[in-house]
Amino acid sequence: MRSQYEPQIFSAVIKYFDMEGEFLYEISNNVITETSLNQISWENLQIPEIIVSGMRINGFPNLKKETYENWILSNNQPYLLTPYIKNQQVTLISQEEFVKVLNDPDYRWSIIYGLTRPGFSEDFSQALIQITAHCPAGSPQYGSLLYLERTGEKWEIKSSYGLYNQ
Repeated sequence: MRSQYEPQIFSAVIKYFDMEGEFLYEISNNVITETSLNQISWENLQIPEIIVSGMRINGFPNLKKETYENWILSNNQPYLLTPYIKNQQVTLISQEEFVKVLNDPDYRWSIIYGLTRPGFSEDFSQALIQITAHCPAGSPQYGSLLYLERTGEKWEIKSSYGLYNQ
């Protein structure tokens, strides 16, 4: 059943971030490093809202623990995303092409995205996915966790949690 919803999640994320004409790494990203996982534990993500250094951070108060655990488990190993990306508006690139784009001056302002596999709740009503972006010229470089909910057959991004932004 998971494979039924993965293409829908990827499509929703691609549309949300308006990734048209950009690159997407064809192998799933790693989940944030182990040291960072302490900061983004399920308990910390569940907060409804917190003020940190004057910034308002919204958590994912409806995030089920099983969704978080499924996300961690699903991303223990790299995974080929190509069979699940149905959107032809992005260019899927391999590791070799990734290095080529990074070093080619013609692509210095392009954005190269990476996605993890989504984690799902047992009833497939919610999902958690990580997105990263890198620009060979410097910025934008960021990483975010996205919380999605399903209404009928449509997935919608309800909230995001910034992991880093440089």
